[in-house]
Amino acid sequence: MKCRYCQEYQSGISCTRCCASLPEGASVCRYCGSRVASAKTTTSLSIPKLALRSNPLPTFLFRFRLLPQQVTTDQEKIIIMTPGLFGLWRDSDEIQWSKVAGFSYRTGIFWDRIDIETRGQKPSTILGLDKSDGETLRNVLQKLET
Repeated sequence: MKCRYCQEYQSGISCTRCCASLPEGASVCRYCGSRVASAKTTTSLSIPKLALRSNPLPTFLFRFRLLPQQVTTDQEKIIIMTPGLFGLWRDSDEIQWSKVAGFSYRTGIFWDRIDIETRGQKPSTILGLDKSDGETLRNVLQKLET
């Protein structure tokens, strides 16, 4: 989640009344005294196991890489693996479902892009997903918001 004033990424939760940043698990705001709704746990959600792979053509066109991103999900986290040049290294972003603050879904003519904002971590981008894969991942991320 980003601070609405300084645009810094915040960890923890925010008070809905005064927008103060509070530590995880807080039940009362330490500044205004209002009750804070407890954060939803993802254990009650049934998150399917997914194994998605971005399309090689947009990976080459937009990222100048030959190897596409791979996305896997399980009940606790989403893992985004981005291979480096010629597969010599690999960046792996593991995001706990409880750390997902929001996402933006962009659909194009051929491929989709999903940007995931997190609490306390850097944002992650999944680029070049096929339409069906992008729609599937968007539905999983929307479950977290409800």
